[in-house]
Amino acid sequence: MPKCPSCDKEVYFAERVSSLGKDWHRPCLKCEKCRKTLSAGSHAEHDGKPYCNNPCYSAMFGPKGKTAPLENKSISQLSKQFCFCRESSFPEKNKADIFVEQNGIS
Repeated sequence: MPKCPSCDKEVYFAERVSSLGKDWHRPCLKCEKCRKTLSAGSHAEHDGKPYCNNPCYSAMFGPKGKTAPLENKSISQLSKQFCFCRESSFPEKNKADIFVEQNGIS
């Protein structure tokens, strides 16, 4: 019988929730940070641990960087920093959004 990765107790068929390749008790599948109960398939994963998509995963592991106000900036000024492109611009790439950094800005 499989054991729950959270509480290490046996997980019976009637009470199991499968997520991240493991069987969990429904109340044990919680965000590692905020402890909110999660639904199978509707959460993020990092190092094999579940996290709610917002705000925990995005705040802890999402893109980091300085946020500057966009006031009084022209499109040309903004495009020199970052170019956000969709898959249709790059048909030879995977079917995912493509983020192109320019001018060595990270």
